[in-house]
Amino acid sequence: MKNHLQILKEMNFERIGHFFIKKNKFIVECDEKYLELEKMIYIHTIDNEIIRVGSSKNKLKIRMKSWERDVSKSLNGEKSSTPLWESKMWDNLLKDKIGILFGRKGTIVSTPVGEFNSYLSEESFLIGKFLPKMNRSKHR
Repeated sequence: MKNHLQILKEMNFERIGHFFIKKNKFIVECDEKYLELEKMIYIHTIDNEIIRVGSSKNKLKIRMKSWERDVSKSLNGEKSSTPLWESKMWDNLLKDKIGILFGRKGTIVSTPVGEFNSYLSEESFLIGKFLPKMNRSKHR
């Protein structure tokens, strides 16, 4: 049976960075060549398990900065779009660990009405397929 990392590789996902918590701060470090990409799918993994599937319409660097800000604020008891229970789960999952971030641009689909990036549909499909524990919704 294939593990999740093998499946991600077959789906053309690449390792794009890593994430961890240090001194109550959620930190995401990405390879610079991915930071300017838009309309992409990213996947958080810890110990070879898919923990969360997400997407970014804007540049990846903007999305990852908001992750750092929101989870860090919640970890420190400040008002945040990340609920306290979620930041505590991230803290527990990342105890003495570094998560690996995978990503890729969404697939361009050609239809009779034109071409578009299918990143949102792919994100929804992957959430339904893997049911990651850190996704609040299970399907769009």
